[in-house]
Amino acid sequence: MDRRKEYGGPDEKMDAFLTLAWHGAHDKGIGRLRGRYDILEIARDVRGGQFELFFCSTECLRKFLNNAVDELEKAMGTTRKPNRR
Repeated sequence: MDRRKEYGGPDEKMDAFLTLAWHGAHDKGIGRLRGRYDILEIARDVRGGQFELFFCSTECLRKFLNNAVDELEKAMGTTRKPNRR
């Protein structure tokens, strides 16, 4: 970070990540999925502390994000059994 120029940049001491996460109800919430927590890693261990994803159009961005959500839903269906309460 350069405070005089008010900008920062990548640093080899930092790693970056991007994770999509879903969880059921908080604390004493009710519902059959209240104890669930699932994640989908998009990027991990990115040296320098930052990264960018580029897309040629908003249509491609939407396809990427929709696919990521589909993958997260698949993980939700296979990783843990839901609570019965």
